[in-house]
Amino acid sequence: MGSGLPMEGKAETMYLLQYGQEPVPKRISVRGAGKELLWEPIIGIVVKTTIGWVLLESGIGRQVLDDAEALKVLYPGEDKPWGLSGDPLTTALAGVGLTVSDIKLAAVSHLHCDHSGGVPKLAGAGVPICIQREELEFALERASTVDGYYPADFVRAADWRELDGDAEIAPGIHALSTPGHAPGHMSYRVDLHQSGPWLFAVDAADLGENFIDRKPPGQTVLPGDVVRAEASLDRLLDESKRLNARLVPGHDQLFWTAIRHPLGGYH
Repeated sequence: MGSGLPMEGKAETMYLLQYGQEPVPKRISVRGAGKELLWEPIIGIVVKTTIGWVLLESGIGRQVLDDAEALKVLYPGEDKPWGLSGDPLTTALAGVGLTVSDIKLAAVSHLHCDHSGGVPKLAGAGVPICIQREELEFALERASTVDGYYPADFVRAADWRELDGDAEIAPGIHALSTPGHAPGHMSYRVDLHQSGPWLFAVDAADLGENFIDRKPPGQTVLPGDVVRAEASLDRLLDESKRLNARLVPGHDQLFWTAIRHPLGGYH
């Protein structure tokens, strides 16, 4: 994807989803921060476009939530994440009147366990899933629970649509390459008719504080990716200024609650 002619148009409607929450030491979200524990939202975005509904981020899955041994590694403290009842993806979509079968295309920013949980459901429904090639290769060949990945979510076959950098994945939806937090991490730009452009950082910036103080996340999967994480944060700040776009951090509960979509979604 990303090699053909640009698609015209803007997205029509956008809903903001929350699949659950996870306990995260602040030092993981902000470089130089302390051990203060934050309860951070596990987010998703679903967007109606001229090709149908597109899901950005699949959240955390019931399988890992019920896997006590894996959670000991993924979340080593006493507190553990929680997710919506049943299958979190199915339940979150039902909250806005949708089902997995309504989704025509999906994307995952990276394959950490709080983003990969809906992959089995999407794969089972035959939904193509966009991902950066570098991220998929790392996840399949090198990643483990110690790195924050839960391979059971993604080792089975899926209809992966591999990207190499920036790409327009649907009319009005762009994937932006923002590596650092994970080797092939990507963020999103959504262009709406009425509310204009939105930039969703996902894990390139967990909190509003990352943007305000220009501090990147405190942890990268690969130690050598610190510089790429800094560059990705700078890129999002520059893009927001250039586009006059709303810039949304990926794991800030106060922020996510404040921008909760209105009745009928954003347009």
